[in-house]
Amino acid sequence: MLEVQLASNRYLERFFQRFKQHAAAVRLNIANELPEIILHRPDKIKAAYHLKRSGRLIYEYKIVLPKNINFRAAYIQNEHCISVFFISDTLIKHQFVRQLAATDLVD
Repeated sequence: MLEVQLASNRYLERFFQRFKQHAAAVRLNIANELPEIILHRPDKIKAAYHLKRSGRLIYEYKIVLPKNINFRAAYIQNEHCISVFFISDTLIKHQFVRQLAATDLVD
């Protein structure tokens, strides 16, 4: 079983403040869909190019909500523990990775 955690940082705080109306759905997606995707649909998981956090490769996936509302999330995995630490409404991968690389969240 995979354990999913949301990191505590200003980027996630800003995201959830900005998208209050979708916060519960995003949290539910992360808790339920992300482990399912990792275990059963790994083709949906992509590395965030060369970026690392705490020496671990960063992965990203698309959060798909009803009514065509989408976000992209970055996480690292340590055995059975997943730590989601960045979410954005930037959907194009190279733009998302560039946005993530500009933060202090990467090595």
